[in-house]
Amino acid sequence: MTGELIFEHTVALPWIIAAMILAVGVALFTTWRYLPRNRIALGLLLLRLLFLGLFLWCLLMPILKRAVTETLKPRFLVALDTSASMTMAPAPDRSNRWAVAQSVLRLPWTQALGAQCAVDIYPFAGELDAKRSLAESLALAPSGDNTRLRASLKKLTDRYKGQNICGLLVLSDGIDTREVNDDWASGKWPCPIYTVRLEEPGIWKVEPDVRVDSVATPRRVVIGWDTELKATVSGQGTGGQAIDVQLYDGNRLLQEAPVTIAADGGSRELTFRLSHPETGNFTYKIIIPPLARETRTNDNTFAVSVQVIDTKNRLLYLEGIPRYESKFLVRALKRAKEITPICFIRGPGGRFLSYGTRSTSAPELNASILSKFKIIILGDLDADELGKERAQALVKFVETGGSLVLLGGAKAWGKHGFAATPLATIMPIKQTGTLALQEGRFNVGLTREGRSHPAFLADDKQTPWTEIPSVLSVFQGGAATPGAMTLIATDPDSQPVIIAQHYGQGKVIAILTDSLWRWQLNPGQGNPYYQFWTRLLLWLSPAEGDLREYQLDLFADSERLFLGDTIDLQARLGGTETLIPQDTTVTCEIQGPDKRRLPFTMAGQEVMTTTGKKFPGYGFRFTPTAPGLYKAIALAQLNGKKIESTPYSFFIKPFTPESNPRPANVAVLKALTAASHGQFCEPAGINDVLTSIQVKTSEEERINIVSLWNILPIIICLMSLLALEWTYRKVKNMA
Repeated sequence: MTGELIFEHTVALPWIIAAMILAVGVALFTTWRYLPRNRIALGLLLLRLLFLGLFLWCLLMPILKRAVTETLKPRFLVALDTSASMTMAPAPDRSNRWAVAQSVLRLPWTQALGAQCAVDIYPFAGELDAKRSLAESLALAPSGDNTRLRASLKKLTDRYKGQNICGLLVLSDGIDTREVNDDWASGKWPCPIYTVRLEEPGIWKVEPDVRVDSVATPRRVVIGWDTELKATVSGQGTGGQAIDVQLYDGNRLLQEAPVTIAADGGSRELTFRLSHPETGNFTYKIIIPPLARETRTNDNTFAVSVQVIDTKNRLLYLEGIPRYESKFLVRALKRAKEITPICFIRGPGGRFLSYGTRSTSAPELNASILSKFKIIILGDLDADELGKERAQALVKFVETGGSLVLLGGAKAWGKHGFAATPLATIMPIKQTGTLALQEGRFNVGLTREGRSHPAFLADDKQTPWTEIPSVLSVFQGGAATPGAMTLIATDPDSQPVIIAQHYGQGKVIAILTDSLWRWQLNPGQGNPYYQFWTRLLLWLSPAEGDLREYQLDLFADSERLFLGDTIDLQARLGGTETLIPQDTTVTCEIQGPDKRRLPFTMAGQEVMTTTGKKFPGYGFRFTPTAPGLYKAIALAQLNGKKIESTPYSFFIKPFTPESNPRPANVAVLKALTAASHGQFCEPAGINDVLTSIQVKTSEEERINIVSLWNILPIIICLMSLLALEWTYRKVKNMA
């Protein structure tokens, strides 16, 4: 450790010295001129000179700067599952999972590893709990009514991001009651994960049982769409025979598909194709007929509600200088039967030339003109060409239900492009700097969200999206905002190419390439360019009545619910009318499985979106008392008009997974260790594995700055010298 004395005074040193010389001179002169020449005067002079010396030290503002090298111990994390499923045991005479987990915590590895690194233990169930000591962790009881294993591990590793972590021990049965499948466990993890088998294999008595775990399908579709309904079913004890999975529309059997589940248990995903020839609200049910000797049949049904809407939409496309992208996009828009396009290309002198329905005022983009359109596409326009007023009008357009496509280009994604306008608040991409155009051949693919997005669902007349054509350019340097969905990304570095986001009541799409038009030339997959734009425009198209004076939206915080769970229903009043009466009362009418309708008053509250934006809204918490399908509608009275929301449906599963006896999910535990280069251990071997971990310490040099002037001893000395001189003068009756 080395030290360096530094003076931080801001006044020039000659001025400070000159001032002190003057002060010393004044002290000497006044002592010589007004005090008698004796020891008392000399003592007073010494006190004054000592004070001036300390005052000079303070004026120079000295600090001691030291370079200190510290040895940093790494962290070893423990995630301890405290959900109720940890109390399960295959038989009364067997130890349950919690007892095995506690025995692992009592092994000597905690002391051996704790001597080399910091061991941090975090309990979790529905949420990640606070850090606990070993003694506190051993005193816990597993009582959580759900397990969010994936969310808890993600939150824990994010909390220690950038720190030296030598490993993560997961003491859990691997059951995640909030995840539909187990694919998440095979993702990337920042440190080695160690897991332990908490019960002996093959000791559970397998009873015949099948169940519907989840159903996923678009809840709001356009008439004429063909969509997919994906059902995840699981079970055990099937004898390896195929079971029938049935799809009902109300009470009418639509389709039936056989599926085989391994006798020792497993899950399968199957897909049904739905056609929507009529508008209205439709209830679809997935039903699995009970197996022979199956006793738990209350989980063999799952229902979901789908709203089918009509669309007659006008689209406005504004582009800068003509380019290949605009050439092919105009052709695609003219072919789309679901929209009426008006396209404006910036021509000579900066004037907009229109294609399609003639208009000269559309580029003004005021509220009156925007009310005529449902979708706006912005091409390669910079901030000056777009204009602040137009950008502000577009933000309002999206907030009240319109759809905006940021097609972009070199100018639009540049420093003086969209990000320099009010559009920055609704963009689904956050820029770490100016987006830079990179050219080359980039392989791209659908993300997990993209595979289930309506823009990439093919019907019988279109080629399935088994492969996405490559692009020749990508604007790099940004990332999706927290509430956005990346639909297409580069492979393998996952740079976003197409991003979607809901904002207010509308939708925003960002396309971060200017070579999407080359899909038109792809010979291997029909016409993917036209197919993409057709499906995307259908998804962006709202119903004809969506952009009205007042609109009431109803939504919830969760879609996968079990009996005993609560659901937070929230509503927002919007529309083209900006002034909403303060005393507006919003109610929510809920129809349960028994068809009874119950009204509830929604209290005024702030509603937060996934992007972190807050807005005034309404809400209340509802606890279903029976399993089945629920339908909710929000209602309000405004200016004598009755405003209704689109129906929102949610399905309550009739059991709590934490209390459903089943074996530990060893497959998830093994997948976590394989993906993170950790190790899956038996209880007898976990101590040896953890004590043999190679702990690598690191050194960090930090600068330690110690002030030498504004500290208590210096202040006390200064005050003491003044007080001593004053007291002495008073005692001696001196001026």
